[in-house]
Amino acid sequence: MTTRSFTLSATVGAPPERAIGFLMQLDNHHGMHPYLQSAEVVAEGVDDDGPWWDWRVVERPTVWGIPYTMRFPARMTRLSAGAMRGDVVAAPGCRLQTVTTATPTADGTVVEETTIVSAPAPVIGYMTKHARAAHARTFGCLPAELATSS
Repeated sequence: MTTRSFTLSATVGAPPERAIGFLMQLDNHHGMHPYLQSAEVVAEGVDDDGPWWDWRVVERPTVWGIPYTMRFPARMTRLSAGAMRGDVVAAPGCRLQTVTTATPTADGTVVEETTIVSAPAPVIGYMTKHARAAHARTFGCLPAELATSS
C-alpha cells in the first residue's frame, strides 16, 4: 500500500461551525465537486470521536477521457464545532481520509483540509490526481457557496 497526501485551504465569510456543517453534508457539493452525481445518508450514530453520518456516494470520474460510474461508502464524523474527518473507501484497497478544520481569523474563517490517499502503487497517482482536482475545485467554490447559503 502506498500513501500520498495534500492540503488545501480557503478563506470563507462564514463562522467555523457553519463551514464544517456545510462540508459534512455531501449532498451540498453538487456543482462544486466535479464528479459528484449523488450522495445519500444511509446511517448515522455517535461514537467516541463524535456524531457520524454514513453516506452512499455516486461519482462519475474519467479514465483516459472515458467516464465511468463509481459507487462507494463515505463516513463523515464531526470531531468538534470546527473540525471533521472524512473516511472514504473509493475501491478495494483505495482509501481517502480527510481532516478538515475551520479556524476564525480577522479575514473570516480559514478552512483547511488535509487528505491522505492510500492505494496500491499502480493506482496511487491516478487516485491522488483525481482526489486533489476534485477537492481543489470544491475548495475553490466554497467561499462563494458559503457567502450565499444560509
